[in-house]
Order: sequence, then C-alpha cells, then structure tokens
Amino acid sequence: MLSYIVLFTLLGISAGCSSLSQRHPPPGDQVYDRHILPGVPAVRAWSGTLSSEFTADLIESVHQEERARIRIDSEGSPNTNVLALSGGSIYGAFGAGFMDGWTQSGTRPMFKMVTGISTGAIIAPFAFIGQNYDSLLKVMFTTTNTDDIYSYRGLSILWSESLLNSAPLANLIEKYFTHDVLEAVAQAHRQGRRLYVGTTNLDEDRMVVWNMGAIANSGHPKALDLFHKVILASSSIPAVFPPVFINVEVYGKTYDEMHVDGGINAEIFLTAATVNITEIRNQLRSQKASDARTSIFIIRNAAMSSSPKPMPRNIVQISKQAIISLTKSQAIKDLVHIYDIAQKQGFDYNWVSLPDIENATMVNFDTEEMHRLYKIGYEMGLKGNAWRKEPPSAHAY
Repeated sequence: MLSYIVLFTLLGISAGCSSLSQRHPPPGDQVYDRHILPGVPAVRAWSGTLSSEFTADLIESVHQEERARIRIDSEGSPNTNVLALSGGSIYGAFGAGFMDGWTQSGTRPMFKMVTGISTGAIIAPFAFIGQNYDSLLKVMFTTTNTDDIYSYRGLSILWSESLLNSAPLANLIEKYFTHDVLEAVAQAHRQGRRLYVGTTNLDEDRMVVWNMGAIANSGHPKALDLFHKVILASSSIPAVFPPVFINVEVYGKTYDEMHVDGGINAEIFLTAATVNITEIRNQLRSQKASDARTSIFIIRNAAMSSSPKPMPRNIVQISKQAIISLTKSQAIKDLVHIYDIAQKQGFDYNWVSLPDIENATMVNFDTEEMHRLYKIGYEMGLKGNAWRKEPPSAHAY
C-alpha cells in the first residue's frame, strides 16, 4: 500500500481540498512562542534546537531518581539504561516479542529513558512503564488485523488528504492507552524517568520531540487527548493516513499544527539534538550528582539486511522496494550517529534488528504473519545474545 503514494504522485492525483475544513496554521515566525498545555513546561522540543526546558527537566530527572532510589543495579552501582525503538509498521510485532523474551530471560533492565517513533511510539509507553505490560503488547501486536488499523475511502479518496482512513487506529489507541496507563507514565516520570515520542511537523518541516511523561504528569484535562494525538501522529504515514492536527496557543489565539509520522526525519533517535549531553553531565558533576554508567539499547523493528533479487517492471514493486531501501538507509545513519554519541560519552552501545526474512506486507496487518514476527522477536530476546556492539556498515547492507 505504501507504494501507492508514488503511484498517485506519478498520476498527478491530489486531494481536492474544497470539501475539507479550512486550516488555521500558526505564523511561521512564532515557532518558539507556541504553547500546547499552557503553564506546563518541557512538553516538547524542536529537533536540532537546544531546549533550555528539556535540559532543566533532564537534570531534575536525575535528582528525582536519586530521591526515589531507583538508580541502583543488582551489584549496588548506579546505572542508566536507555531504550530506543524504531518504526516498522507490522514489524512492530518483532519488537513487542523481543521485549517479552527479554523479560523472560531475566536480563531486561528498568529504563531511565525510552524513545519511540511510528510503531515504536506505540510500543514505547508500555516498555517504559514496565514488564507487566508485555502481555498487553502481545495482544496488540498478534490479534490486531487490518480492519483495526484503517478503512478504505473509496471514491472519496479523490478529495481527501490521505489514501486510507485511520479512524480505526485512533480508536485502538484510545482503547489501550487509558487513564491508568497515563497515570503509570506520570508516576514513572515523577521517579525521574523520561519517555519521548517523535512526530514530524509538516508546516515547519521539522521533527518534534514530545515529553510524554510531562504531558501525563501535567494533570491537564486535555492531557490524555494530547497523549493519544501524539501517538497517532507518530504512527500516521503521510499520504497513506491523514495528518493529525494539534492545537497550539500563540498570544491568546488558537492555531492548528499538522503532524505526521516522525519517521520522515529519523528512524531512531536518542535526544534528537534537543539537549547537550556533555553539558548536562558537566552540570550534574558540579552538583555532585552521581554519574551513572549508561547503556543504550536499540530495537530496529525491521530487517537491516536483504537478499538481492531481480525486480519486476512493476511500479508497485519498484516503489515498495525503494521505500524499504530509503528507510533502511536512514536507520543505518541513525545507528551510526547514536554510536558516535556513545563513543564520545563512554556509553555502552547495543542494537538488534529483525533477521533477514521474507518481507511481510508493510501495511496489511495479517495476524498469522504478526504471530510469526512476534515469535522471532521473543526467541531472540530470550536467548540474550542478539545484541550487536558496533553499528552497521552501509556497504555491508
């Protein structure tokens, strides 16, 4: 289905916006004056721009951890574990299975920070709040079918903003991300742990990093609705699914921003250059806060290798393969970038990906295939020897 984006582009078919409601986008020169939840700091940051609010929030998170006494590992030493989850559509079943197997191996740690994009944004909150939610992830990623994710538009596609209707996915997100889940995220946030999800703001052509714990802990009456919208936006493949509109306030006026899948800008992210890690560590040392050992774990919810094969002269197959190659190339760059950060900071670096298997459909959610992917992930997580310590080479893939 993703390949139809290319098909429709080539045919010159575009949405006829006359039947769509008018937008009210914010002024482009007031990017940093926008408020999502007025009075709640550190709700989000723009990728590539250092955020003083995110910096202060991360420093405070260390003090929160120390007060909660949760930074000690089994050997009595301070530790920090970071988990980054990529996109991957149906391949998210692999990541969900890996988390379950990792738990059963007895080696899965508590995470100081979890980040997620696209499918990874759906897994991330449950990975963040703990192992007790593995069974829920299994249900989500092995019993969900195509009808639970999207519906076809029929002729309305000619005047719509997307090929498919994602209302079923929105309903699914509301079903699983409940008030109880929101409170669990808020509690973890108060203990000094952090959950980040990435979306792409199409108006600004920039990635946005959302502090989901700050949203959950805000107590704002619209917190759960915003939580749902961010996860839906991060999972909304542009042109395939409709964009998600998030209201912002600028000097007392309300505007709407257009958000879609964060995977446009990054397949995997750590901080997305919203904070200066070196400066934060220096500040913590000056405050005599403990400098914990840090381990980074990355789960790539797709295969990184592939078997060469002749391509048919078919626009659907060609465009599908092009998209797979494009996202794989972006993932390699992200893995190398995070490795460079780990080397500079002295962090332990680990990553894993789906093995080279026959490619599943990227949008059609077949439960039999999802069970297969889940099982592959579970067995790899259970064995505990799947982690790789060096990034992939572009030439090797």
